[in-house]
Amino acid sequence: DEKGEGGDGDGEGEEEEGEEEEKISGVPQFWVCAMGHMEAVAELITERDVDCLEHLTDVTCADFPDGKGFVLSFHFDRNDYFEDEILTKRYEIPNLLLDDEPILKNVEGCDIKWKGGMSLTYREVKKKQRSKSGRRAGQIRTVVKRERTDSFFHFFSPPKLPNMDDMDEEQADAIEQAFDLDYDVAQAFRSHIVPRAVLWFTGEALDDGMEEMLEETEGGGGGDGDGDGGNGDD
Repeated sequence: DEKGEGGDGDGEGEEEEGEEEEKISGVPQFWVCAMGHMEAVAELITERDVDCLEHLTDVTCADFPDGKGFVLSFHFDRNDYFEDEILTKRYEIPNLLLDDEPILKNVEGCDIKWKGGMSLTYREVKKKQRSKSGRRAGQIRTVVKRERTDSFFHFFSPPKLPNMDDMDEEQADAIEQAFDLDYDVAQAFRSHIVPRAVLWFTGEALDDGMEEMLEETEGGGGGDGDGDGGNGDD
């Protein structure tokens, strides 16, 4: 009925909005700007990541057919950093469609095919070491070691789900915190950035207090509507 009442005007509005989103999505740095306005995601992005993220052309989220999880897909243009066209992150959550606290059953990232010397997650560092034994004792040699560097792209290498029985309380708390942070980022994309990319790109999602409004809506903001209705009856 609502569609009938809206007439052609609503349809035109939806078409214009779609065209506008498509047009803005072609703007350079569209996605990196949108991501930069979401604090949970922006905290992961380094200066070295930005140039690579400029090649990000789309981010999509699709729920599993059985509703027990979702997959985030990051689409990239050709770039100097890796061979992949799409990077994915999958979350298996049996109670995803319920209002309960999410039960994370499995998280699966992807192996990024970095081009030679272009990895943003690790860097090769040459160090000199003195041999302590053998025929080369006392001689200095150069060894190459990999050192982890801060990067958004660690998001595609999620924490491992260990056997909790093999850990003490402190280790278990650290693992739980790592998964909580990882899932917060995933939800930032799934519930906020992907469905309202244009608003996050322009910053309107922040300027208009959109973030608070979204949280209230997802938390069951319908209660306010009922209250207003009660006042109307009085």
